[in-house]
Amino acid sequence: MPHTASAGDDRAEFARAIRAALDTAAREGARRPTQAQIAAATALGQKRPTASRSAISAWQKGDRLPASWAALSSFLTALERTAALPRGRFDEDHWKQLYAKAKADSSPTPTSRMVALRVSEADPLELMVHRARTDDEGSAVPAYIPRDIDPPVREALRRAGERGGVVLLVGDSTAGKTRCAYEAMVAVLPDHLLILPRDVTELSEAVAMAVRASGKDEHCVLWLNDMERYLGPGSLALHDIRALRKAGTVILGTMRSRIRKDLPDDELLRLAEEFEVSRLWSPAELERAQAELRSGGDQRLRLALGQAADFGIAETLATGPQLWQELSHASVVGGNPRGAALVRAAIDLALAGLNEALPVDLITELHEDYLPGRNKQLIGPEPLEAALAWATNPREAVTRLLIPEDDGLRAFEYLLDAHLREKRPGPGLLPERVWEAALSTCSERHQHFSVAVAAHANTRLDVILRALTPLAEASDVEAMRALGLLTEGHDRKLAAQWLRRAIEAGDVLSLRLMGNHHFRGQDRIAANNWYRRAAEAGDEISQSYFNEPRPLPSPAPHPSAPPAPDLAAPEAEEDEYENYEDEGEDAYGPTPRTLRLLEEAFKTLADEAYDAIEIIGDARVDLGPNHVSVFSDLPVLTWGASTQWRRLMARCFDDLADDLTTDKWIWPTCTGEEMAVHLALTEASYMAKNEPELVAELVKGVPAEPNDYDWGLCMTVFLEDTDVLFLYEPWSQGIEDPDHSIGQFLGVANLGAEDWFQPFREEQTRDPERGFRR
Repeated sequence: MPHTASAGDDRAEFARAIRAALDTAAREGARRPTQAQIAAATALGQKRPTASRSAISAWQKGDRLPASWAALSSFLTALERTAALPRGRFDEDHWKQLYAKAKADSSPTPTSRMVALRVSEADPLELMVHRARTDDEGSAVPAYIPRDIDPPVREALRRAGERGGVVLLVGDSTAGKTRCAYEAMVAVLPDHLLILPRDVTELSEAVAMAVRASGKDEHCVLWLNDMERYLGPGSLALHDIRALRKAGTVILGTMRSRIRKDLPDDELLRLAEEFEVSRLWSPAELERAQAELRSGGDQRLRLALGQAADFGIAETLATGPQLWQELSHASVVGGNPRGAALVRAAIDLALAGLNEALPVDLITELHEDYLPGRNKQLIGPEPLEAALAWATNPREAVTRLLIPEDDGLRAFEYLLDAHLREKRPGPGLLPERVWEAALSTCSERHQHFSVAVAAHANTRLDVILRALTPLAEASDVEAMRALGLLTEGHDRKLAAQWLRRAIEAGDVLSLRLMGNHHFRGQDRIAANNWYRRAAEAGDEISQSYFNEPRPLPSPAPHPSAPPAPDLAAPEAEEDEYENYEDEGEDAYGPTPRTLRLLEEAFKTLADEAYDAIEIIGDARVDLGPNHVSVFSDLPVLTWGASTQWRRLMARCFDDLADDLTTDKWIWPTCTGEEMAVHLALTEASYMAKNEPELVAELVKGVPAEPNDYDWGLCMTVFLEDTDVLFLYEPWSQGIEDPDHSIGQFLGVANLGAEDWFQPFREEQTRDPERGFRR
């Protein structure tokens, strides 16, 4: 049976009162204190309980209550002191009553209708899998045709099911990403408990539910379809994600590609293992659909296969192209111009960031602007009631142009993507009345964030500021951070001011973002200082920056080595020059001693990698308590890799060591081998400097040469480029994504962890049957 959490009005009232108190302090006080300053003031000269910044944030969100009246009193006193308000500004009796009522209300979150059930019991339609035409047996869910992406998605879910993790499927509307996620979840995690929060306001209870379930040996899947609805202010913080991972919870989400592209940095997205679900099907996928049809299977595939050259199978089954065509031809005399105007208004409001069901009054108020022509009556628009009926009537019992939901209407999301294929985002994409309506309609924190992100996609700085500044001025740290991110392309000074305010309020992520800001401004010294502060505060990405492999400088020439010929000197002996020429490229390559030491470094790293795998398996690594030699030295995007991935990385060291055994040159054939070279050069350089006795034993009998242990020369001759090192740079996070603008500009490729072992060129493919040494 599903479990449902009920509403808690008194707790909600208490949370509003905390927010109002913070607003009062900001508005009336001589100073505007941050939450960090308020928290620090609770610990000054008192014997009362202290209140941490995270506790204050949780109180105002309604996530939890103060542990005691003394803790609340301490907070109110600190608020008066830090804002320089008159003593007693916050009436003690009034607050005691509020607190007592809230404590008596046992409901964990306000207005929550949280649902949890077994994955195997889940209805795909309830999880927002798109309907198709109903078949003869009454089913609106067509047969599932396996997608090419299924195996890696299911493997990622299997790993996450064992250790916890985040899996995200990205694609266009009706590409089939929700169905793919649902089928993978049912196949891999059927016995998990499925938690279905409605929106961002229920995430805190979802985390609590998953943690409680883990205490009863239950494992959960947190289902975040259209994950953008769960991001921004009030979303999962890093400590929430870690709590879910510790509880073994899988966070499984979907997101449309256009939204993923425009979102600012978010911890949940950074930690997600992402998969792209293509709208147009591959030849192999089409063949599987044909086979299903030939076997007498789902006949609904016939029409979809007939249009497969232009549309994806899933979008045709969901009647997306048909609905768009109908809308495009509706604004004519004798057609449905008013109905089309209602739909167009709903589309623009959604593109302005109002992602939830829209009030019917709001759509009807704006729709007249979308009727064609100056004289709206010349086209003969139908009555409003008929227009609404046309827009909300399901076509072929599948879906509608406007979908009724929660006492409102929502435009079928396929229409948004289709609209943006015809008109690109920009300042003039949406009418001013739409932006005004979006701003005036916002009532929840996450709605403000959604409108700001939509404004960012359309380069509207004025809307970004109007959407988020009220939250930031009320001490909302996440809003401060978002303002720092979203305003940088318009006003760098303003962006830095907002990031600094977030940092002053104790936001660790903003330390890294400030480093990125200075890096983009060509101030590397300042960027390095901010990254160091972020690393010291525990930010993994910034820690990885200081963990980047860097070979030590080459030592001075060995005293017993013969001098190198000066080929630039005019008095150089001709026969000496000719002898050097005869040696060809070998004369410019690393010396035998260098290669011997490098070979040993590869073997050492391979052994350490195999040893580590036996200890950690699939467990995530880091630079703290879960530090593991070799794998913690890799970029952060690999820290949650599988055992098999780590074995492939270990084999890279072995393959390159074998290359050196048979030939003095090594040619990395994939990103994993390039990374192995960087690590081996660092390892070898440390051996050369710090382990002279070991080195002497390794190179016994090998003549010394002037350029022994020239690691810079090794990088020049063994590596085509050093693109893989971008993965250590905080400013370039996401560069592994093929759609990343910087990555496209630089022409980088194969940086995603799943691509590390793909050969750069077909002729470089190593024997797939070579196996593993251990």
